[in-house]
Amino acid sequence: MKKHPFRVAIDNHIDRKSFEKLFSPNVVLKAPILTKAIMGVSQVLNFISHVIKVAGPIRYTLEVSDSRQTILLWNGKAGGFTLEAATILVDGEDGLIHEIRVLMRSWPMVKIFRDEMHKELSDAIPQHYWELGPRPTDAGKPRESTPIALKPIENAPDMTLHSPILAKSVSGRKLAEESVRLAHQVQSRSSYTSIIATPDLLIELFDCDADGYPMEGLWIQKLNKQGQIYDLTVMLRPYPAVTVLRNMTKRLAEQEGVLGDEYWELSKSV
Repeated sequence: MKKHPFRVAIDNHIDRKSFEKLFSPNVVLKAPILTKAIMGVSQVLNFISHVIKVAGPIRYTLEVSDSRQTILLWNGKAGGFTLEAATILVDGEDGLIHEIRVLMRSWPMVKIFRDEMHKELSDAIPQHYWELGPRPTDAGKPRESTPIALKPIENAPDMTLHSPILAKSVSGRKLAEESVRLAHQVQSRSSYTSIIATPDLLIELFDCDADGYPMEGLWIQKLNKQGQIYDLTVMLRPYPAVTVLRNMTKRLAEQEGVLGDEYWELSKSV
């Protein structure tokens, strides 16, 4: 599979002038830590350059695409911990990148990344970009679902969940399903926007809300030979809304006596 020029540029540390040529002048970036979009080549590249500086070195682990977009999965670093992310690129008919969306996990690592980025860019990006604004006027109304849907897929007994709001992975079907159930008590019903599937991999993009605040999510499901999900990774954006989901889910978990502190706070070991 031919690699997307964006990935090639990052891997090869391409110079800024050459990098600029990949983007539409009106390119839009929906960052994982901001509640408002960044627009224009100059601002977008400034943000990306700081991502590379703060989270680098970046290592791509998977690239998949459909007729609408390319999804790049990658790992970086945040405070010595592994930061997992997905970059979604939307190209125009002109062959240029018109939209970039980035999702990350897990919440404790994203917080470290967010705080470092804030130190670097607080003078360049207004404070209200970093914070939750008022809830949308239609908050609380049922989200309109898209026609995209899949029949349920069975989880494997030994499945592992890599959650966007927990500090460590959850092992075993029972606890993984319980963790998802708790989050879904806070998170609204999802409206799927894209599905990319192969015999052993299923990727779902969706929109949802956390207490009325909009989020975008990504499910990455790996399937075993029996067609069961044995590995589930979930990423969400933006960080302020994910924080709402995380805190409300944590309170529910405490009330029900599941998922101890070790699942919510980083251990000192890297």
